[in-house]
Amino acid sequence: MAWIIRLVAVLFGLFGLAILLLFGPGSLDARYFNPVPPDPELEALFASPVEPVLTEEGLYGAEDLEPGPDGRLYTGLADGRIMARSAEGGWEEVAHTGGRPLGLAFSPDGVLHVADALAGLIRLDDGEWTVIDEPGAFPALVFTDDLTILEDGTIILTDASGRYGYGEYMESFWEGERTARILAYTPDGTRRVLADDLAFANGVAHDPQSGDVFINETWAAQVHVLDPVTGNLRILIDGLPGYPDNIHWDEEEQLLWIAMPSLRSELMEFFHPRPLLKRLMRRFADVFGEPELPARPVMGLAVNRLGEPVRVLYGPTREGELGATTVVPWQGQIWTGGLDRPTVDAFPVPPRLDETSAE
Repeated sequence: MAWIIRLVAVLFGLFGLAILLLFGPGSLDARYFNPVPPDPELEALFASPVEPVLTEEGLYGAEDLEPGPDGRLYTGLADGRIMARSAEGGWEEVAHTGGRPLGLAFSPDGVLHVADALAGLIRLDDGEWTVIDEPGAFPALVFTDDLTILEDGTIILTDASGRYGYGEYMESFWEGERTARILAYTPDGTRRVLADDLAFANGVAHDPQSGDVFINETWAAQVHVLDPVTGNLRILIDGLPGYPDNIHWDEEEQLLWIAMPSLRSELMEFFHPRPLLKRLMRRFADVFGEPELPARPVMGLAVNRLGEPVRVLYGPTREGELGATTVVPWQGQIWTGGLDRPTVDAFPVPPRLDETSAE
């Protein structure tokens, strides 16, 4: 009889330990999440890395690159500076947000607007910053990330997460949460939510001709077309081989460039549909360290309005650095920067896949 009591006590102890590990203090609020696996045909496109033709130092954290109406290339750095480069070369500081500038965009009247992770949605008026919307506790802005400005002056902004702010994107990834929002700010000051419940909506761009707005869901590895009037979404491309970040519409070629700073994580995506196992995995990671992250080469994919791949940029992997979070055509080259990269790099324009296949 005594051994039965001991066995029951051991079983209850193990059960209690399991409950503590799964749901105790500091446990991961793991969510069920099951993204579409990488498309093998898209993966196969990234086979032959090329080296940049130009590397410019002293530009740490150039998370977004944006061609300006004055012919210069703009970016925001990790230390808060807004920098501009002329076509002839040389970067100069044009402003400082006092925060962490991420997405940049110019309104039709040429005014610079910034999605600043710490300062919120701001614009530069005669050398002074005007705050359009401030960060705070949800439903205020939580993770102000990227923006694009339509021809009527409407600002489309991504709030990448309603739970985690700047510097906490890995917590969002572990959890598999879907709290991102797409917000619209009209010139009359009205703010409305166009779309929500998204898996870390990061980049946004738009096509002036069609009026289509493009957004990505980073953790879902897909890009959507968003109707800015109705808020309806349709998938442009999914099964991407990497996690999409900033996106940029190339008006000259009518292509959408998608930057992917990291390959997909097979380990994490195995656990995403298994929340209980993911909770345990997080506990083990807290004790034994984070699992090894996937490779982070420079990756950019340009697709047409049908979501068909047209150009592929594949650059080298740098030890200890994040890949490119922005890929932008400018002055006959493809320019890249990154959230955790110390340089801005220029690559030759990759050949068109449709021309290559026709040869």
